[in-house]
Amino acid sequence: MNAHDDLIPIAELFYDDAGPHILRIGSGGEPRYTPARGQDLHALIGATIAQLGGVAGGTRKTPTHLTPPVPIESLLYKGRAALDRALEIRAARAAGHALEPEIVDELLDLVALAVQE
Repeated sequence: MNAHDDLIPIAELFYDDAGPHILRIGSGGEPRYTPARGQDLHALIGATIAQLGGVAGGTRKTPTHLTPPVPIESLLYKGRAALDRALEIRAARAAGHALEPEIVDELLDLVALAVQE
């Protein structure tokens, strides 16, 4: 017996009739999706591309008012907040959670940020 005897050519898996092949009830009563073919497929692709706009050659609107970038310093912990976060990490470790290298790096950064204020 050849190892490829149980393979089915993909061409045999397609429907032979014109369709519509949109939705069909299977033997178990569950709805089963069957893909569109032929003209239905072309119409579906055309409608999708038209809806995307930019892909079909349309123009994209660029926002006229852009918000300024946020300074990274405003997102960092400082002073007491940095210490509180370090204590959260300490409590997680005490609860049995392993400290991954990224968390250890964060903890060291928090110590530096705590002394800045």
